[in-house]
Amino acid sequence: MTFLEAKSELKKLANRKYHSISYELTETSGGQLRSKCQLYIDPQISSSGATWEEALNKMKVNLGISAEIDLSEAPEEEKKEE
Repeated sequence: MTFLEAKSELKKLANRKYHSISYELTETSGGQLRSKCQLYIDPQISSSGATWEEALNKMKVNLGISAEIDLSEAPEEEKKEE
């Protein structure tokens, strides 16, 4: 998911409320890269994750909206039923 796609999804979730989106990339002295995708909706609802998908799913949980289920991690039996 791109920054602009995440921004669009956050705008929908914010429902005309003030909101912000930010991305932070940190490089350690050992050369490891760590990303932080952060979302905020006023008043004081925030979430973050290593990816936009993770941050958006956490935001949906914070808002009481069921987050999307990642079927790639579902047991084989559940995948077959769909």
